[in-house]
Amino acid sequence: MKSDQQLTMDIKAELKWDSAVQTDSISVLVHGGIVTLSGRVSSLAELWHVQCAVHRVYGVQSLDNQLVVSLPHQHVYQDVDLTRVAEAVLQWSSHIPPQGIELTVSMGWIHLTGEVAFDYQRRAATEALRYLAGVRGVTNQIRLTPKNLAGTVKKDIETALARQSRKMESAIVVEVIESDVVLTGTVNSWSEHDKALVSVWSTPGVLHVTDHIYVL
Repeated sequence: MKSDQQLTMDIKAELKWDSAVQTDSISVLVHGGIVTLSGRVSSLAELWHVQCAVHRVYGVQSLDNQLVVSLPHQHVYQDVDLTRVAEAVLQWSSHIPPQGIELTVSMGWIHLTGEVAFDYQRRAATEALRYLAGVRGVTNQIRLTPKNLAGTVKKDIETALARQSRKMESAIVVEVIESDVVLTGTVNSWSEHDKALVSVWSTPGVLHVTDHIYVL
């Protein structure tokens, strides 16, 4: 287990190494493996890259991201203009259904509602908007179309985890309760954690996931 001091140094080094991140306005505080970030970044895309960089560092157990997006003057747009561009981006994205998603913008913050059939479509909506200039944040409240969970869902998820790693299959316990999949266990990195969640969400019939996976 890394000390908090070593983990702080490693996180700062990773942030400095990542060319998509400007570290001058970012403060890092670590206590017991829990990382708190504060300060400002210039875009939602940079905020995302900061979060990814921290999760790449071994020893990070959880992240409290308190960074604020402070847009440069040239990237501050009227909500009506940002709405028009954001709607066009969703319409031109091949992973997103042409109907089913509603979009509103308030002070540069995009709110998504509606229903889609699969989680990858819900995630694609956020990913498509993340790199738009002028976006301060995205709140994704898109729901999945209700479906009856098949009796094989638990087995399907465990098989999907096994395809990635036998170790992951044995490390994660899958429980299905009505429309909710509950995951418990431990993994060695945030990369393994995220891959496990993608596998679960990709399983047809899953509407909710309760994540109790612990990152060592």
